[in-house]
Amino acid sequence: MNKHSHDDSKKVKNIAAVIYLLVLTILVGGSYLHQQRADAAQVASSTAVQP
Repeated sequence: MNKHSHDDSKKVKNIAAVIYLLVLTILVGGSYLHQQRADAAQVASSTAVQP
């Protein structure tokens, strides 16, 4: 019984770690893509202003 409880807690910790990494990846990836779009928009607007 104790072994089963230990295995369950280890499984829960592993699932929590995977979910944490997925959320972190989504946040970092979204921030990166947002920054890239902002930089591209800034370059496009600066080149459109010049004659």
